[in-house]
Amino acid sequence: MSQANISRSKWNPINPSHGWWAVAVCFGISTALIGFSTYTFALFGDEMAKEFGWSRTHINASLSFLAIGQILGPMIGRVIDRKGPRMVVTFCVLLTALSYLLRPMMSELWHWYALSFLQYAGFSSTMAPVGRIVGLWFPNARGRVMGIAMMGNNFGGVVMPGMIGAVIAFGGWQSGYYIQGLLTFLIAITVLIALREPQSVNSAVLPTEPSVKNTELPGMSMNEAIRSKNLYLLLYIFLVGATPFASLLPQLISHYVNEGINPGTAATAMSILAIGGMSGKIVFGVLGERITARYAMMISFFGLSVALILSINPTTPGIIWVCSPLWGICMGAFGTLINMIIQDYFGLKSFGSIIGFAGYGTAISFAVGPILAGLSYDNLGSYEPMFYGIVIVMAIGIFVLQAMGKPEKDFMSPPSIRPKTTN
Repeated sequence: MSQANISRSKWNPINPSHGWWAVAVCFGISTALIGFSTYTFALFGDEMAKEFGWSRTHINASLSFLAIGQILGPMIGRVIDRKGPRMVVTFCVLLTALSYLLRPMMSELWHWYALSFLQYAGFSSTMAPVGRIVGLWFPNARGRVMGIAMMGNNFGGVVMPGMIGAVIAFGGWQSGYYIQGLLTFLIAITVLIALREPQSVNSAVLPTEPSVKNTELPGMSMNEAIRSKNLYLLLYIFLVGATPFASLLPQLISHYVNEGINPGTAATAMSILAIGGMSGKIVFGVLGERITARYAMMISFFGLSVALILSINPTTPGIIWVCSPLWGICMGAFGTLINMIIQDYFGLKSFGSIIGFAGYGTAISFAVGPILAGLSYDNLGSYEPMFYGIVIVMAIGIFVLQAMGKPEKDFMSPPSIRPKTTN
């Protein structure tokens, strides 16, 4: 160990040198970005409809701009593979913060769309670092740690709607966006400080940029992955995982209320769903370690299909308290398991590029799903057709997972990928 490292603690927040710092940052990114974009969306959507007279189809169409971020994914992923995630993720989170801070100034529908474009362009790098970070720091506990890192997606659903709803009630929707922008900006600062990878998988020096060299990592190159059928099957798996998230979750409170549920009860059910999502990431992370991520994903798709069918008629006595946690647990599994599946089949060498390419499936979901949901509500007065359609999509996903077969090579077993850290 060098003399410069002796006086540094691995728990120093200014010079972090432990993997848990990076995991905490990933948790914070998903708490803010997913919490604000999904779980508070309906709060602002209702305000936009009242103030500007926009239809649900017009408002929901803004969610489709997430497809822009996914289109940029392979390019951003390649940069992360080569240079590490810290600077590029910081920049992307700052873009999202800026989109929130500018929204109180909007007055036209095209402003709404332009700022949504900016917001979701910032999303282009939010998924890519997590699997790589966890795979490098915690290869032997990656399911559990991945679950913890991804729990922020649902933790945002627990805390953000109540907090932002209170801000909107007392200060208006403009104040709500100012708070979201400020909190997202603070997350960007933590990314700059603590989103670090180990410098070398075989060294004991503090992590700095550039991080781990790709030549040291097990896995396929992008050129090799592009020739594998499993990469294209992953496109559909991403579509399946993103579709209920893109099409139904932002509308769920509206669906419950439209079907006759009290608004307070609907909000409580959404919070329970979010808590279920947090637990689902851990439960399915452990399950993925034991029975493989592929089989665990099949179970989660089946369970989510059951939850969607039960959610169609939420006024059935007691059913909302069954379908909401089941929905959360099974949907929450996706973020953890999809990272593990990519590691299992393709390794870490080109992880960012591969998850960026497979994310085109997510782009399709967000490009089409929210618009279809808005049209369903505006023309039929219900989201029910969307529920049935997504159940069919998920059933096909189970067969696609089966078609992937076993990985050709075990990329995650060698102990050499485990980084050493200073004491």
